[in-house]
Order: sequence, then structure tokens, then C-alpha cells
Amino acid sequence: MTKLQEAFLTELKSKEKRNIIEFASLYSKHTQLAIDYERSKGVSEHQAKAMGEYYTVSVLSDYIRSENKLARIIALKESTSSDL
Repeated sequence: MTKLQEAFLTELKSKEKRNIIEFASLYSKHTQLAIDYERSKGVSEHQAKAMGEYYTVSVLSDYIRSENKLARIIALKESTSSDL
């Protein structure tokens, strides 16, 4: 999973300024990649989703220092996860 986390961090750093929608989109994309990775290892759907969320939110929370901004990104991702 470390490679996926590194890829997410690299993509987060690839652009100096992002808005909340762009962050939520990246978060959603990398969460799905992490979930797919976990599924490929044969874990249950529930566990794959939990681990995928854990891996990506840990990277995002290390990168985004503002709790307010982080909460807005997570809320937007959750509210529009099928649209991003």
C-alpha cells in the first residue's frame, strides 16, 4: 500500500494551488484505487472500503494541516462520491 500512498502524496504535491473540489476529486480517485488494491488481495468488501479510506485519509490529513479545510474536503467527497 505504500506505493499507493506515495502516489497520492505525489499527486497532491504536483500542483501548488487546488480548490476543495479538486482535493475531493483526488481523494475520491485515490480512495477507489486503494479499495481496488485491497479487493485484489481478497479481503471482504467492508474491509477493503475501511482500509482504502484509512490509507487515503491518513495521507490527506498529513498533507492538509487546516482541520476546517480537511473536514470540507472529506464532507464534499462523501456527499458527491459517485459524482467525482
